[in-house]
Formats: sequence, C-alpha cells, structure tokens
Amino acid sequence: TRRPHRVGLVCLSPKADGGAPRLLLDDFAEATRAYERHYGQGEDGLVLFELARPEDAAGADAIVVALATDGSDISAETASGLQRIAGAARPGTRVYALVSFGPYEPGQMRGAAGSLEVWCQERGLAWSGAVAVASGGALAALWSSARLGWLRRPTSEATDALILALRSGKETGCILVRQRMARLMQRLIARQANGHRD
Repeated sequence: TRRPHRVGLVCLSPKADGGAPRLLLDDFAEATRAYERHYGQGEDGLVLFELARPEDAAGADAIVVALATDGSDISAETASGLQRIAGAARPGTRVYALVSFGPYEPGQMRGAAGSLEVWCQERGLAWSGAVAVASGGALAALWSSARLGWLRRPTSEATDALILALRSGKETGCILVRQRMARLMQRLIARQANGHRD
C-alpha cells in the first residue's frame, strides 16, 4: 500500500489526437492534480509526467496507461507499446489503466482488464486496476458538458475511484462504465423499432 510519488502517464491510442484514451487520460491527470492541491502531502505529493519515451518508465513508481479496444484482447500495437514500457519499468511498478471500449459488453470489458492483469503479472509489474468505459467513441461529444453533470458523471466517478486507489497506493478492480447517453440512444432506437413516435 505504499503511496507512489512519481506517476508516469502514457496514451497508446493510434489516433493522431489520441481519441477517447487521450480524453480519459487528460481528465485523470487534471482531476488528480486538483485532488493533490486540496488534499496533497506537500513534497510527498504525486508528480505526474508523460512517458515521452519507454525508457522514462524507469523513473515511475506507478504507470497509468490509456488505450482503446473493442474486444477482450489488446491489439498487437498496444501490446508492443506496453512491452517497451515494461522493459524499462522497475519490477513491482503499479499499473493502472483507462480503457475506451466499444459496445457495453461486460464480459469482454472484464476480459480486456484480465488480459492486462495477466500481461503485467508475467512481466513482474503490479496490476492495480482499471476503468473501462463503453461507447468510448461518444466521449468527445460529451466532453463540453460538466464533469460531474448528468452525462459525464458515471465516467467521472469511476475515474475518481481509480485516482483514490492511486493516491492511496492501493488496488481497485475493473470498474465498468456504461455511459448514460449510450443508454438513452439505445432506448430511443428501441422505441423507433417498435413503432413509437414522440
């Protein structure tokens, strides 16, 4: 349960702008810094830094990885990026993940987190938990709304739970998030299919 000091952040999205993983990682970083300003421990507070190179992982006590997947396995490209980071990270380094998912498939979402956990264990890293957000492609459309407003609240609360685990040096499980906008759209589509009209 040792609290980390230096936390490395890395976005493994293939998109030029980072897509949904970048949004999740930036929100995680901004919220973590806000909590540290209000509840931090001075010189013992968290220091967040981007892993500009895989070798930078050697200086991290914990690593937060943001990625996207639509299945229970991570892509070969993502695995390659993780492999380079793992090669530089110290044994026992905690790893947390922010995963942008496609449809809300709890089994697959837990499977993806399970794959990451096994991957970390095989490389001597300490898997410490994940937030898996369904319908990640819709995040950009919601991002101008309030962080704890009705639309973004499920994702924000899950992210805050992961931040608490990080700041405490503890583990958390895989937190599944089904966005409210996705549920609303599904209900509207079902109504249309059943012949309902507003």
